[in-house]
Amino acid sequence: MEQQGSPDPGFSALDCISATFGITAAWLGRDPSVLGDHWGYHRRTDAVDSEWPVEHLGIQRRTPEETLREWYGLTADHVHHADSQRAEEYIRAQLRDGNPVIAWVDTFHVPHSSFHLQQHHSHRIVIHPGDGNDKEEAGGFRIVDRYQGSLFDGFMERSTLFTAMSSDALGEARRGDPDWRNRTVVVKAGTLDSGEAQAAQQEAQQERFRSAVARNAHSFAGADLVTACADELRAAPDLFTSLSPVGTIEVSAWFGELASQRALNARFLRAAAETCALPSLHERAADAEALSRRWEMTRNYFFLRFRKGSVAVRRIADLMTETAALERDWNAKLRKSLGALPGQRHHRSHEPRPRR
Repeated sequence: MEQQGSPDPGFSALDCISATFGITAAWLGRDPSVLGDHWGYHRRTDAVDSEWPVEHLGIQRRTPEETLREWYGLTADHVHHADSQRAEEYIRAQLRDGNPVIAWVDTFHVPHSSFHLQQHHSHRIVIHPGDGNDKEEAGGFRIVDRYQGSLFDGFMERSTLFTAMSSDALGEARRGDPDWRNRTVVVKAGTLDSGEAQAAQQEAQQERFRSAVARNAHSFAGADLVTACADELRAAPDLFTSLSPVGTIEVSAWFGELASQRALNARFLRAAAETCALPSLHERAADAEALSRRWEMTRNYFFLRFRKGSVAVRRIADLMTETAALERDWNAKLRKSLGALPGQRHHRSHEPRPRR
């Protein structure tokens, strides 16, 4: 468990949202593995334009903010600043108080990104309270980026940061997203518990891990929804060989976020194995990691090959069908691993929440 004053060097994620909330939770002394406490699919209820059927499927039922609030009582303050000057004043005030700040940036202006001066893309980073380094005194900011595609822990010039935060490209983000320019999130803990209260909370955490694993393993995983999307692609592949630039980003992101969630699920299952003394969950964590690699492979194949025609679209559909079958098997093994945990017959799937 990380204590305040240091980001968790062992935590990273395949999506920048989880990465930023994970290292912020670790800074507050909370275990970021809880970000992987749910899995499954649901049909999105919000109206979105789409080009591929997968865009109608939701992967996450809860946001990272909701998860951290439910597990640890953390609160998240979202602020949309009027301009860069107000954003800077707010960020510096939060850093003086010792609070890391999550900020949206355009990777085109981010030197450590592979997209630097190549492509505009919305991304999240953490601006971290510093340690009095000379670069801070000169006006720079310490940036921590635990997204696996752009791992970085170093300094960024003031002008670079606020150019990246105010880029017009952030106003043209993914479908249904708001204007991300000059936006920040600060996650804060409530009053610290007494030693006695912390001991009681630790005891309760064991039951929470058990309950969360059982709830997910015995809920409807929704793998048939993925199979239905694959069947739609396979039935008319010629309809899906062309995508707009936005559509390409959306579909690629869907596969990438799914790969990220399975990696987080693996981390969660390892934490549950240790907390609840259930060593068989380590094997199920390994299964989740294998699923993460398969979804990442599918994302890469899609990104590189889908324009090759109907044969490539059919291959993507086949990969989705194969992995959905493996996910059903994973959930079946999880149920077996849980054995006769109390209450296992009573877990029901939750009603899906719309994407926000």
